[in-house]
Amino acid sequence: MRVSTNLLPMAVMSIMLAACSGENAEKAASGAVSKAVELAKGAATGASKGVDDGRKASTSIDGAVIVSSGAELKASLTGGVLAAQKDDATLVTLGFANEGAAPVRVTELSQGGHVTGLDGEGYACTTLQAGDEFTVPAKAKLKVEMRFDCTDKTLAKVRLYDVEYAVAP
Repeated sequence: MRVSTNLLPMAVMSIMLAACSGENAEKAASGAVSKAVELAKGAATGASKGVDDGRKASTSIDGAVIVSSGAELKASLTGGVLAAQKDDATLVTLGFANEGAAPVRVTELSQGGHVTGLDGEGYACTTLQAGDEFTVPAKAKLKVEMRFDCTDKTLAKVRLYDVEYAVAP
């Protein structure tokens, strides 16, 4: 008789609980569920890390260097704030220069929560517009626009990953 692998953990837990009573059953169930959650969490974290490592190790179709951290950003591009216009929100134009022979793709910005506007006191502003990625061609510059709402405060810095770019007053 073949037991489905989906039913196996339930069968093992049922046997363990049947052998126990009262407080021992509670401890056995708690331990089994704790280990199952730990295993699932570890597998999910490992899968996510594997995707990141695989993407960085492989070459993109256009041969772009993939950037997904502040250290990689500083090593691959020079950047700064070119302009900031305040209306109901602040529209910031950032400029990035790529001196390298390959395009540079900056990834996982908005999805990873790696775009932050900061007011003069260091409080985070609401990010209204920021793309998830941009690619700076080889030996070229690129302008990137982002919008922030700092309510009644002035936007002082834009942070990508852990790299901060000052916004001139």
